[in-house]
Amino acid sequence: RYKRYGLPPQNAEQILRSLPPPDAILLGTTMTYWSRAYSESAKFLRGIFPETPLIVGGLYVRLCPEHARKNLDADFFCGGDYEQNLPSILQELFGFSGKLPGPEETRLALELYPRLDYGVLLTGRGCPFRCRYCASWKLHPSLKRKPVEMVVDEIIWQAEHLGLKNIAFYDDALILGPEKHIMPVLEGVIRAGIDVRFHTPNGIHLKPMSRELAVLMKRAGFATIRFGLETADQGRQKNLGFKAEIDDLEQALAFLEKAGYQRGGIGVYLLAGLPGQRASEIEKDILAVKKLGARPYLSEYSPIPGSDLWEESLQSARYPFADEPLLQNCSLLPCAHESLTAGAWTRLKNLCHS
Repeated sequence: RYKRYGLPPQNAEQILRSLPPPDAILLGTTMTYWSRAYSESAKFLRGIFPETPLIVGGLYVRLCPEHARKNLDADFFCGGDYEQNLPSILQELFGFSGKLPGPEETRLALELYPRLDYGVLLTGRGCPFRCRYCASWKLHPSLKRKPVEMVVDEIIWQAEHLGLKNIAFYDDALILGPEKHIMPVLEGVIRAGIDVRFHTPNGIHLKPMSRELAVLMKRAGFATIRFGLETADQGRQKNLGFKAEIDDLEQALAFLEKAGYQRGGIGVYLLAGLPGQRASEIEKDILAVKKLGARPYLSEYSPIPGSDLWEESLQSARYPFADEPLLQNCSLLPCAHESLTAGAWTRLKNLCHS
């Protein structure tokens, strides 16, 4: 099933035509397998503002540069972090000679949304780990974070100015180096006395968890906690980057339980559909997590161009995803072992929730 998200085109066109022509259009991209949507969006914007320079950037442009240049009707391609690469484009267009603030110096303009059910927060960009299935190290080689005071102020602003009760963190490395970042952030939130519920849908690292951090998370209002274990198999852990092992999960759960959390409410992400990964291995991973009382969640593996696992993924490809980013969609399980049939996949998902 192939679905389309966002506003109906006619509604989007009506909104855009009510605006004066902009000086330039910045089109951001994310997942590589949404490439056709970016192509459609570029064409759509061209039709409304034919004389306006169109600048495209983001993850897809950086990970699939040749495909992007071939398939997107754009005037400029920003192939790196915008604060470093966009100024030269703006200088060529408008004679701009200033400096652009990075995301560590700004906040999302959430007030522009007519309706918000929850807030989102990115307190830092990048990750120091080099897991083989991930390209974060390639996109952002160093971990850059907002100052603690700025993060606390942004949380207070979302809660008090926007009236939001739920805020989701989307950092790749939210709790790494906890004493210098997340712990003082949570202490600031507690001092402010605001009533919010925090969520970590991206998953957080296991090794930095401590008794002190667990207590702060509980006091500050963390409601949804998801960990990224990826696999319980030691051989595969070593192959992927050895970010965490099952003992780290056991310890983290003990800390959280002592802080007042129920183990059954803690989610653990497990990668499924990795090259050479049999259905039986995934089942063992699920059972290992359930044995500790946590709830397993299967994350379908999506091959990412430029990641260390890319070449190995090509050898296990069920579809020609090197030439067509659409086929990199994790929903297709593009590198799944032959034992991971549709029936096996359904059984494994049911096992997670049983």
